[in-house]
Amino acid sequence: MLRLSVLFIYFCVLSASAAQLSVIAIDYPPFTSKSEPRDGIAFALLSDSLKGSDLLPVPAYWSPARAHKLVQKGDWCASFYPPLKPDDNSIIIGLGEEPIRLGLFRHRQQSAFKWDTLTELEGKKVAYLRALSRDGIGKDMTDAGMEIFNVETVKQGLMLLDRGRVDYAFGDSISGPLIMKSLNISPETYQFSSSIFRELPVGIWLNLKCEQASMAAAYLESGGYQRLAIN
Repeated sequence: MLRLSVLFIYFCVLSASAAQLSVIAIDYPPFTSKSEPRDGIAFALLSDSLKGSDLLPVPAYWSPARAHKLVQKGDWCASFYPPLKPDDNSIIIGLGEEPIRLGLFRHRQQSAFKWDTLTELEGKKVAYLRALSRDGIGKDMTDAGMEIFNVETVKQGLMLLDRGRVDYAFGDSISGPLIMKSLNISPETYQFSSSIFRELPVGIWLNLKCEQASMAAAYLESGGYQRLAIN
């Protein structure tokens, strides 16, 4: 009984000594999701990279709209959801080597799925994330004459594509096929664009105005992790 009490106190001391690093995320399997082992690939990479530090990453899941609002307000420490216009206190540190390619899915056709300019897709309907529809990629598609069908998640967009409600669905080359399989949709019947919007590494955004984020940045960089250029 005494041994159990000592162990309990020991684990309580460990928990108390670790500073919690709150990390904003949305449900985006396999990268960040409560349903994935260790909360997904991105959280596993972050936890492994912070081993030996006095920091404990704590997932804070929000809807895309809420995550967008929190990050834009500056009310955050760490985030897998990117700030729209990073300031001098916002940095991103790479955690993995394999990049994430952002593009569009469509029903498979014999021709290559590519474009030189988005105006080639004028008049087409695309499922895209509501929280991002007015900025960045969403604005580019709207300016090119594409019609955006707002969705809350990539999963919803792929479901609409499968039902023939949209011409294209926004997604990435890694999670898209996995989400399709979870919906009992054959990835082989769909085609990911060879033209892409962005190619991004798996990285963690840190707000250096937050003490825990500054600690995380210092620890990661001392371990050889590098800041990534912000375009």
